[in-house]
Amino acid sequence: MVLWIEKYRPSSFDEIIGQRDSVEKLKAMLEKGDVQHMILSGPPGVGKTTSAVALARVVFGESWTQNFMELNASDDRKLSVIQGKVKEFARSKPIDAPFKIILFDEADSLTQEAQQALRRMMEEYSGTCRFVFSVNYQSNIIEPLQSRCVILRFQPLSKEDVYSFIDGIAKKEGLSVNSEAKESLEYVSKGDLRALTNILQSLSNVSKTITAEAVYANAGILDSGKIKQGLKEALSGNYLKARESFETILDAGVNMKEMLSEIFEILITSDDLIETKTKSYLIEKLAETDYRIVEGATPYIQFQAFIAFLSNLKN
Repeated sequence: MVLWIEKYRPSSFDEIIGQRDSVEKLKAMLEKGDVQHMILSGPPGVGKTTSAVALARVVFGESWTQNFMELNASDDRKLSVIQGKVKEFARSKPIDAPFKIILFDEADSLTQEAQQALRRMMEEYSGTCRFVFSVNYQSNIIEPLQSRCVILRFQPLSKEDVYSFIDGIAKKEGLSVNSEAKESLEYVSKGDLRALTNILQSLSNVSKTITAEAVYANAGILDSGKIKQGLKEALSGNYLKARESFETILDAGVNMKEMLSEIFEILITSDDLIETKTKSYLIEKLAETDYRIVEGATPYIQFQAFIAFLSNLKN
């Protein structure tokens, strides 16, 4: 069985979604023949590694695999790896190419000692090798490395980009994905197309019709739609109806801490649920409920008190 994350991985710059600025900068480097050391910074699953591989394919053509090395820095993070495997590759002569490329994926996991060693290698082997660092958090890279690199910032993908990606896979794989399912996929994956692709493949093995309920169940994440409905019922003053809705969610085995965290996310992101002035007041009350539970109060009673508080707001 073919893994969809490989099947639908972009193989060229033109196939990369939602990163026009970074892609244009990479293309400009290629046109000028001036490829530099780089830091590709941004959230996971938005095209950083794919862009580095696409760059290698363009630069090296048929011999790209011989001139390109990818290391997962979260695994190969020790100084011994840098001084051994990396140094050996960097100093060896490129095959029918002006230089080689080493990609350090998750480079923000590299130790300080390893980063210091890389700083020296970048100077020593700049004639034969380019160093590319893919990071989620640029601040974890030491300043001497940052100053030697061009920094390309990859943006979180918009909903439109994610929906377009879902539509593309759905069409090719014969899947039926309605608007609610798309919304849940975007929410669960948090814009990570790699995670999203894995979820779609997993669900497609069960049914060609993808539903929001299946997405949330597969990811082990709360259905925000049901929680939002419970909040609406409470805010409308209907305590009994709200309690019934929330108990249905809790009876499914949801942890109270997860419930409170999800309510917090809904309160700060849903502008249509409640006005801004009242929103800050509710978040303060939610934090108080969370604190009481952490300090040892009965979670069920504290949560019921929070629902009752919401229901009394209308009065």
